[in-house]
Amino acid sequence: MLRFISCLALLISSLFTGSLHALDTERAMTVSLQASAEETVDIGLITFTEADGGYRYELKLDETRFEKQFLSMRPFDCMQKPKMMICHLPYPYENNRFITATDMTDLEYDLLFLHKYPGAYGIDAYNGIYYQMKMTDNGIEGLLHDVDLNVLKVPPEEGNSQPITADMLYSANPGKHWFMKVLIH
Repeated sequence: MLRFISCLALLISSLFTGSLHALDTERAMTVSLQASAEETVDIGLITFTEADGGYRYELKLDETRFEKQFLSMRPFDCMQKPKMMICHLPYPYENNRFITATDMTDLEYDLLFLHKYPGAYGIDAYNGIYYQMKMTDNGIEGLLHDVDLNVLKVPPEEGNSQPITADMLYSANPGKHWFMKVLIH
């Protein structure tokens, strides 16, 4: 019985810590946007360093994957196809660039996007794209959610560097979007 309890404790422990070892700190990992199994676009590299019970990271987007667009009186890095354009929205406020197995918010804020349809004038923060991240056995996976990013027009209150809350996220309609997932592998 004691042996069974020990094995069970080891199994439970590995379930909670096993995913944490999915991040490779020995090399840069690829950041990709995925529309389908057949359509994945690598958009950058990220390196992780273990620190304080989590990971610090450095993200470098590949500017050659994006086209410079001047929309709504400011420059954006965008990708487009005939029926959709997505543009990276750099988070304009403080970001510690630190994640844990249970809190990926800083990384989620570094991978904010806006989408725009052909014929639409400018770009609207109402059309925000937020990838909610989780650890997997292969790295990190983020699932697209719709979000109104107008909340970022005003600096967050002091002590609240993360103004986007879970109740602001909405499940996305796959027929409405281009890249439903972000993968870090």
